[in-house]
Amino acid sequence: MANKKIDIEILAKRVELLEITVRELKAVEPEVLEERLKKIENSLYITKEMLTTTELAEYLGVSQSQIYKLTMNMEIPHYKPKGKTIYFDRKEIVRWMRSNHCSFERKETAKD
Repeated sequence: MANKKIDIEILAKRVELLEITVRELKAVEPEVLEERLKKIENSLYITKEMLTTTELAEYLGVSQSQIYKLTMNMEIPHYKPKGKTIYFDRKEIVRWMRSNHCSFERKETAKD
């Protein structure tokens, strides 16, 4: 009899914790979830050596058409192993991005 009472108390506590968790999930906004998913996707791209056009566009935050223009003009390092599908070496892309560095100098303003 005592074991059943303990089991029921444990189950009641677990149900209470589940209800709290469900309330918290309902409170999460879709925008927050979308942002978290984007961060997860970006971290996956970091571990991948070769990227497709779609993945590279997402990784760089540009459109696929921009990627196609860069490849057509031979402005970005890429591979076409069978003459059709385009692949990009992530490390080469990072080097390419860094080689296009734009520096700026801060202009100091005179205070009156």
